[in-house]
Amino acid sequence: MAIRLKQAGFDDFALYERSAGVGGTWFHNRYPGCACDVPSHLYSFSFELKADWSRPYAPQHEILDYMNHCAEKYGVLPHCRFGTGVANMVWSDERAVWTVQLESGESIEADVVISAIGMFNDLAWPDIDGMDTFAGTAFHTARWNWEHDLSGEAVGVIGSAASAVQAVPEIAKVAGPVYLFQRTANWVMPKEDDPLSEEKLAFLAANPEAVRGLRDAIYRGVDEGMVFSDPDALAEMEASALEALAVVGFGPDLGVEREALPVGAELTG
Repeated sequence: MAIRLKQAGFDDFALYERSAGVGGTWFHNRYPGCACDVPSHLYSFSFELKADWSRPYAPQHEILDYMNHCAEKYGVLPHCRFGTGVANMVWSDERAVWTVQLESGESIEADVVISAIGMFNDLAWPDIDGMDTFAGTAFHTARWNWEHDLSGEAVGVIGSAASAVQAVPEIAKVAGPVYLFQRTANWVMPKEDDPLSEEKLAFLAANPEAVRGLRDAIYRGVDEGMVFSDPDALAEMEASALEALAVVGFGPDLGVEREALPVGAELTG
């Protein structure tokens, strides 16, 4: 939005960002295995195509580098106020302005406010008795503690969604026993994510239209999948997901509760 405002000739605007830099979830999430679950060539701006993604699903650091590149190239950074959270906003019908109260106590007025807070600004912790007295080390994937060495340690992971699918296989490579606590078995599809070859990268670098064509093809595939309009494709996806679930000890009877199972290093996402 900031880039489009500048391109349209608007310069009197500010971006209030609670974090210390751009990137949102890609600024905060730096856990082992962190990567995008949307193909990289689509997970980028149509007006700033990137030909040299290292693999089909880019890792976190590449996405963050790309976002920093875009913010710098298109002149967004001078408009950013980092470390500045918004506490509340009040609209005045009489004056037709927003009064925006910042967490610092500062108050500003704006004619237009665009909310772009995303999904993961506040951490969600499970409500478990005894967490406040837990003697071990505990941290959230969105605030990964890289100073703590998991080598050989018993690790419990609560939850089995996207972050766990990426992090647990990496944790299992170095930790001792790993226990994954989940309420419902996750749907996991095969992930075709082999690194792009030097020949493929050279071809894309020399052919910008091929990059756009690849992005458009991914867009069509994702768009059609999102609306669940192809019953044959859905049946194929369901069969593939159930086959993947069977690998980690869960069959088609997904309604049956099971105890947490130790996760071996062979578990893959």
